[in-house]
Amino acid sequence: MAGSTNTAVKLISGDGFSFIIDKEVAEQSPTLKNMLDTSRGGIDSDVAFAEALTNQIQLPEIRGRTLEKVCQYLFYKYRFVDEGASDRVPEFDFEIEMSLELLMAADYLDC
Repeated sequence: MAGSTNTAVKLISGDGFSFIIDKEVAEQSPTLKNMLDTSRGGIDSDVAFAEALTNQIQLPEIRGRTLEKVCQYLFYKYRFVDEGASDRVPEFDFEIEMSLELLMAADYLDC
């Protein structure tokens, strides 16, 4: 994981489950990346979002089971981002019953 420091980020679901992932993995989501950017937030650009200062993000609309799958997908995206449409990229599997919740989470997180 080249580039930035290996800082852990804690994602907390609406039903209280916590998932700790690497910041670079979390930043595969533009929404999470913006929340974790210390140069953003408020009217004054010197003020960061609270999430950037604590490396902890509350996601009250996302259930734990769904957030776990989102974390898996963010790692999958991080791992295979350089592979493009290669045959070496395996399919990302999930239960069909999770489709709607995953779609809603992906829409919110822009991933």
